[in-house]
Amino acid sequence: MNRLPRPIADWIALWRDLPRHPRQVLLNRAHSWGSSLGIGLLAVMDSFAVHPLTEEVLYTALVVTGPSSLVAITGALAHTLWERGLIWSDLECQWCGDDPDDGHDDDTDPDDPDDPHGIARDASAWLRAQATCTH
Repeated sequence: MNRLPRPIADWIALWRDLPRHPRQVLLNRAHSWGSSLGIGLLAVMDSFAVHPLTEEVLYTALVVTGPSSLVAITGALAHTLWERGLIWSDLECQWCGDDPDDGHDDDTDPDDPDDPHGIARDASAWLRAQATCTH
């Protein structure tokens, strides 16, 4: 899926992961409103410009993005219940959870350069170990 456009890869990943981890997917999809907004905008455009083309585009959008929009709406309801502590207390929302990299670093001192397990130290040790033969 690395070479697919992002919306198509996300759509495939959604339907791949929904049967495997339905609770986690619902919590995460509560933050994805793109398909619902797109359907809403197309419906508004169709109400102002009554052309067969806009109706066909709206129906196509409903068929293609309607199911993922329904998952997003269901996820929003589940997320509201989860926030209130009514369901799934054992899960953590990946969008709302505290990520260790999101916080402010309170340590004003620089990292210890003498750390023997750093990736830069490992790379430099590997480079020094490589023998170059120039004949």
